Amino acid sequence: MWPKAIAQLIELLPHATRLLPMADRFFNAKTADAEASRNAMEQMAEGLRGDLGQVTASHAGLYRQLNDQSAQLSDLAVSQRAIHSSIASLEGRLTQLEAKTTGLCRLVAFGLIALGLLIVVTAILLRHA
Repeated sequence: MWPKAIAQLIELLPHATRLLPMADRFFNAKTADAEASRNAMEQMAEGLRGDLGQVTASHAGLYRQLNDQSAQLSDLAVSQRAIHSSIASLEGRLTQLEAKTTGLCRLVAFGLIALGLLIVVTAILLRHA
């Protein structure tokens, strides 16, 4: 059995010498394709890293702006509360002033009517006297 297997191997040797260079070229081509694919993937990865870096930088800027705006909004809220409380106190004072003014207007009207009556009575008395 062994002699037959050796004889068949000897018959295949000329074919193997032709197949080995073809296999070498095939595997070299595969290696070159794999290397080219790996290089392309590395370049894409570098591009993605750069793009992600830019996105991260722009997000950091947006986060800063949002934080600044939220601080400004909280300051505005505090100012608005202060304005509302001062408006409420001014409305109370304005109501008191309106009440006093109404009272003074009535007093002035009463005083003018009384003065007019006094002038009329004085004029009548002076004509009859």
